[in-house]
Amino acid sequence: MKEIVEQTLSLYFKKMREPLFEELTLSHNIDIEKKGCSFVTLYLSGDVHGSAGNIKEISGTMAQDIYKNTIEALTTDKRFKPLTLTEAESLKFRLDIIEDRKVISESEMMNLDPVKYGVIAIKRDYDKLAVILPNISPKILTGSDFIEILKNKLQEKKFDEKDYIIYSISTISESNY
Repeated sequence: MKEIVEQTLSLYFKKMREPLFEELTLSHNIDIEKKGCSFVTLYLSGDVHGSAGNIKEISGTMAQDIYKNTIEALTTDKRFKPLTLTEAESLKFRLDIIEDRKVISESEMMNLDPVKYGVIAIKRDYDKLAVILPNISPKILTGSDFIEILKNKLQEKKFDEKDYIIYSISTISESNY
């Protein structure tokens, strides 16, 4: 599946425009009809430089989801300035495909191994959402480290379990580094 990200990035910078999904030439070993959800994280000099993803299967295919998330990570993540062509040459990525998710309590989250598991927290009114992927940062050493990061991502002073639906997630990761 990582070839979808590679081709999308390559075509984007070669043509200096968003490529059409139909322009990708995917190998036959990719199941383009498979459903699922993904996250694409872009890295420049080892630091995150864009990310996009979803937490539920969409009406399209996994291949279309990966393509869409690659474009969004590249063009719509307002935290980062647009890449120059020189920067694009050293761009790296990580593709995460959500394999499993289940609702958990805050105490269960505190006991998760952040190398194997990530978390999704959704405000009960669906107003806010935060995702922390498995093995995404060397600063996340224990499950209790999720709390501070979630508070920051959700822009909350405190994290109260009763206000959120919490999922543990496991992913299959692919990258070009």
